[in-house]
Amino acid sequence: MRRWDPLQEQDNRQQRRIAAAGPPVPSTADVAGFEDYPCFYVKLRHGRVLDSAGSFEEVVRSARGGWAAGTTVTATHLAPDRHPVLLLEAAVGAGCGATRWVADVPGSATAGLTGALRTLNAFDALPELSIQRGGVVGSTAARTQAAWLCGETRAGVDGFRVQCPRPWGHERLCVVHAVVGDVTWSWDREREVIIT
Repeated sequence: MRRWDPLQEQDNRQQRRIAAAGPPVPSTADVAGFEDYPCFYVKLRHGRVLDSAGSFEEVVRSARGGWAAGTTVTATHLAPDRHPVLLLEAAVGAGCGATRWVADVPGSATAGLTGALRTLNAFDALPELSIQRGGVVGSTAARTQAAWLCGETRAGVDGFRVQCPRPWGHERLCVVHAVVGDVTWSWDREREVIIT
């Protein structure tokens, strides 16, 4: 005979509540250029990844990590670099560490910016291979920006990453400014970023 376990029952209720709510919509659903990126679902507890899957049903059925209080399921897009479009990586230096994928959509302000920077780079008039102001040298974002400006990306890659230059633990939105002009990218680190 199986004994009643109140903790297990609480976990089961949390799992049933999430399943009943249905699949969440990615916070980046309306971002131009992301509509063709695959969507995947992530099971989180207090911001930490417990499991992920390509379908909501699969992640809800998963037992990995349990279903204790604080467990949620979120949806995100998978960028062409095979990481979530919004990601918190181990920070290089004392910076925030949150990065965002930027799709270089033809006709967009980003495309105009990168076109101008590529022209400057062709004439050796670009002081550094960077798209963002205040980028962290040696970071993943800096490497993807340099590769994008030089045209050294692999097939299927349609953009680059930007990294929040603000200090670790900052409040409010992450905001990244372009190295020239008035193009900015922003996102909510607390609500949207996947911590790896």
